[in-house]
Amino acid sequence: MLNSKKLLLTGALFIGLSSYAQEDEDNTDGSKKIEAVVISKKKKKKYKNPAHEILAKLVAKKHINNPDNLKSYFSENQSRMEIAFSSLGDKFQNTKVYKDLKKVMEDSKDSLGNDVALPVFISENISDFYYQKSPEKRAEIIKKTKVDGVGIEDNAMFSQLISSTFIKYNFYNNYIHILDKNFISPLNDNFTSNYDFELVDRDFQVNENGYYKINFKPKRASDLAFEGTLLISHSNYSLFRITAKIGSAANLNFINNIVVDQELEEVGDSEIHMPVKSLVTLETAKLGKNGMAGILKYHVSSKKIKINQDFDQKIFSKPITVLPNANDKDEQYWEKNRHEPITEREQKVYAMIDEVKNLPSVKSYIDVLEIILRGYYEAGKVDLGPILYTAGYNDVEGFRLRAGFRTNHKFSKKWIFSGYLSYGFKDREFKYGGGIDYIISRDPWTQVGISALHDLDQVALQYGNFLLKKNAIFDAFSKNGDMLIRKPFWKNNYEIYFQRDFVNSITQRFTLRHSTFDPLFDSSYINYTDEHGNVFNNFKTTEMISETQWKMGRKALQSDKNKQVIMNNNFTPTVTFRFTHAFKGIMGSNFEYNKIYLNVQQKIPMGILGQGNYSLTAGIIPDRVPFPLLENHLGNEFVFYNRNSFNMMRFFEFTSNRFVSLQYTQYLEGLITNRLPLIKKLNWRNHLTFNYLIGDLEERFNANGALNGLNGKPYIEVGYGFSNIFRFLRVDFVHRLTHLNNTSSVFETNPPKFSIKVSAQIRL
Repeated sequence: MLNSKKLLLTGALFIGLSSYAQEDEDNTDGSKKIEAVVISKKKKKKYKNPAHEILAKLVAKKHINNPDNLKSYFSENQSRMEIAFSSLGDKFQNTKVYKDLKKVMEDSKDSLGNDVALPVFISENISDFYYQKSPEKRAEIIKKTKVDGVGIEDNAMFSQLISSTFIKYNFYNNYIHILDKNFISPLNDNFTSNYDFELVDRDFQVNENGYYKINFKPKRASDLAFEGTLLISHSNYSLFRITAKIGSAANLNFINNIVVDQELEEVGDSEIHMPVKSLVTLETAKLGKNGMAGILKYHVSSKKIKINQDFDQKIFSKPITVLPNANDKDEQYWEKNRHEPITEREQKVYAMIDEVKNLPSVKSYIDVLEIILRGYYEAGKVDLGPILYTAGYNDVEGFRLRAGFRTNHKFSKKWIFSGYLSYGFKDREFKYGGGIDYIISRDPWTQVGISALHDLDQVALQYGNFLLKKNAIFDAFSKNGDMLIRKPFWKNNYEIYFQRDFVNSITQRFTLRHSTFDPLFDSSYINYTDEHGNVFNNFKTTEMISETQWKMGRKALQSDKNKQVIMNNNFTPTVTFRFTHAFKGIMGSNFEYNKIYLNVQQKIPMGILGQGNYSLTAGIIPDRVPFPLLENHLGNEFVFYNRNSFNMMRFFEFTSNRFVSLQYTQYLEGLITNRLPLIKKLNWRNHLTFNYLIGDLEERFNANGALNGLNGKPYIEVGYGFSNIFRFLRVDFVHRLTHLNNTSSVFETNPPKFSIKVSAQIRL
């Protein structure tokens, strides 16, 4: 017997569906004959986004359509950049500078056609750009350049910074590198994971050609991703046009939005689309009520495009070349060779910048900014500083005053003279140093120099230093406070060096150095006895140091100033090999020994996981030397975090004559914080740290047992933390995992297992 509920349901379905039954011919009794109804259960079809199908075909043809997969290509590029302040703070409007600028800004409102704006920079380049796939090489030859701006002195360098070499966006790549960050491309191989797409027009017409018009936006507004529109060709599913915007919701500092507009065209008879017009607009955020906001516009036009040709390999000898007459003023050249004629508005911008930069109040304002950014005050042909070292206090010198200088390019473009004098009011001792450098050649960069100093130094800071960029705050702070625990000593140092770029990616430096070591701490701690029974509590060394650094893709910019400018905008490793040999007997040197070091540093882009930074160092000192000449691993007992030290290690806690160390930081950007409801509004970012050290101190180096080696057990510390707090503050929570019970004659207590460190860090 049928279940009553099933029977009722069957009846209801029959009645409900009978109204849709088809009528047939009448029966003889006048009634209608109804055809049988067949009921079947059908699965609801899952919605398929038509945009996904189109994008899947584009991704499948990336290997054909991506310009970077061509054998080679050439283009003549014209690039133009403008920078203006579009908003000025309330306090600034009450200054003399603003009153001087007010008329210029009101004039700019009429000429720029927008709100009141203050133009501060404009530039133009015309260049030839070459690309080769295998082996991958790029070269740009700047034929003509025109740079004008407030506070701009080094026109040659700026003309290279705005070249298309540094600002080139290919959306076929999975990630677009902007402002040292990797943004997920809407044409990423896994495009559905990060973006929502909508097909808004299947047959969008441009010049009688059909295109798919697709809108896109990130699944999470705070991700480093774009929002905008794509035009994709019907014929071969190649990108024809894109407008991509990074909004203020993205976890970026100081940036309101970035917009990239790019148009591509077919090249010759091929179906390959190459970028012919690109416009990048960047708007900075106003920092508070009294801050300023600015707008940057960068435009690139490409013509005379040629693909799959063979180039003379000499072209690629330098990534960027500025022709000798590139900076010469030649208006006829510009009128003839500009891809697009200069507008009346742009002509007015040039005139306004000339007016602005000649105002005395503006010059004073620029001087203050340069002191903050460079650490020196420019006084004509001489720079005074570094400002951070002007005054300090430590337990050896007491209050310390220091005055220093260096000559700049206004004095000479070949010779550089520098020096300093300091005085401690407790030890009543003068310290001093000076140097002379000579630039033999700028291309390739070749430089020699000689220097001498008489000053205090600290054994704790005598380590295998491979810093690519000096930590000025840590360095200045280390000269203050409790210097005695860092074992100070008097140092006389005399040095001569020669440095040259032998090829674009390799720099070689040779240094001959003579030093004296006279400790201010208990000399019995050294207690070094040589093979003849001679006891050394102070000593002299004469060293020859050879250092070779290799960086693939390294770009050395030509500069009018007396300092080489290096742009490392790629993610290839930097490898440094350093060999030191000390000569016994030369200039009274007491020892003969060798030191060998190898260091590798690299930034690794990891997509949505952010970026990894590591520094891997290995070193060996095979010959017996006093402990100040060994590797005294850099600890950090300051409250400030230093990524180049072991932050939970005490000074002199571990010494090695052979070691391997790894220092690693994973910048997660907003991977975690962007998903936490309360924190994501603060724009905080996460990072992880891992420091590892394994080393050995042979017994022959530690005859009196005063030194502490790792004894085959690695030192490990891990950390995690938040950065971008108030846009500049970083907080690290660091845990020490090994050597937790470590006391000795030097350390009466065990080390701390946990510490909170702070530092200043500004990352866009």
